[in-house]
Amino acid sequence: MTTTPTTTGTSTSKAAKDAINQATTQKLGTAGATGTDASANANKPTVDYESFLKLLTAQLRNQDPLAPMDASQFMTQLAQLSTVEQGVRTNDTLTQVLDTLKNSGMRMDMAYLGRSVEVSTDQLSLSGGKAQMAYAVEGAAASVKIEVLNDAGQAIYSTAGSPQTGRQTFAWDGKRTDGSTAPDGVYHVRVTAKDKTGAALKAATVVTDTVKEVRTADGATKFVLKGGATVSGTDILSAS
Repeated sequence: MTTTPTTTGTSTSKAAKDAINQATTQKLGTAGATGTDASANANKPTVDYESFLKLLTAQLRNQDPLAPMDASQFMTQLAQLSTVEQGVRTNDTLTQVLDTLKNSGMRMDMAYLGRSVEVSTDQLSLSGGKAQMAYAVEGAAASVKIEVLNDAGQAIYSTAGSPQTGRQTFAWDGKRTDGSTAPDGVYHVRVTAKDKTGAALKAATVVTDTVKEVRTADGATKFVLKGGATVSGTDILSAS
């Protein structure tokens, strides 16, 4: 007597795979939509909580009744489902926290408006024929040269600075080296210091001005000073 082998397990397993593939295809089809829907789906994870739940439901519905899913395997998939759900909720919570921090940081930055700040920068604001900044040289300097540069990086004025240690002051009346008067605006200062052996020494330049405006660009906060210079929050050394 010839016995025909049963194909129930094979066909049922195939049905389960087909159902899972169908659920996956539907998800991918949604992600491939055009227009506004495509833009919205582009920001979603590839496999989210809803998709995982559909896959698990399809697997249970189409499992082989003669060989049902192992209990330990089922519990493992439920644990995975819980992990996916927690991950989605965590992402939402982190987004809310980041938004709150950004708003809080912006409010703190706004507190600088109208305040006098000391800023580490090489930008020198000339207004009404007056410009002033402080500088300091690290180490024992034998010579110090101070240059005022235009937007093209060209030196339009130079003078000898003080080789003394500690904070020194540089004042400029807007006169170029050739005797002509430079227009009001923002210039740059370059301090070149050398010791007695000719080795270069580090120099820092500091400007004191009033914060006129606070801007946010590309997620970074910028402070516009009354003289026209623009600096970042990390450049501010003190405020009063």
